[in-house]
Amino acid sequence: MTRFVHSCIAVALAACASSGVETPPVEVKREFSVFQKEVYPVLLRDCGFPACHGASERFFRVFGPGRTRLPNDLGVLPEPFELPTGEELSTSQSLALSMIDREHLQWSLLLRKPLAISAGGAGHLGVDGYGRDVYRTAQDAGFLALARWVYAAPAPTSPLAPHNSAFP
Repeated sequence: MTRFVHSCIAVALAACASSGVETPPVEVKREFSVFQKEVYPVLLRDCGFPACHGASERFFRVFGPGRTRLPNDLGVLPEPFELPTGEELSTSQSLALSMIDREHLQWSLLLRKPLAISAGGAGHLGVDGYGRDVYRTAQDAGFLALARWVYAAPAPTSPLAPHNSAFP
């Protein structure tokens, strides 16, 4: 996919989110392998802290190494820094999928909650001590990884490609 197409997708996402225009429902296929390689690391890094979405009282939770762990069938927890188990990956993906509005992708809580209100977000209690949200703009690399997965858009094909403001 060309940089032009990536730019068009990004512009369409931004326009829909900021203008209130609804995107038509489209059945998209979100690959588990993409979740595992591109989305899960972002969720684990940015959201999965024990005081945030690693806490048992949260509906949306992220399980994995260095964070809250899921016990196996025998009730035994993995070692804190062992690789994520299949169950942790699968459960984290299922919970992330539950935060996607399939009829109106631009309103998906997975995208809107961690994004600053000034950038079109929905408000989030996960602000830091300075009042900053997880993602200050829709151009933050973590936000773009989530957006690509929600919209099932491919990542840039080459890490050596020139920097594009729409995709990191």
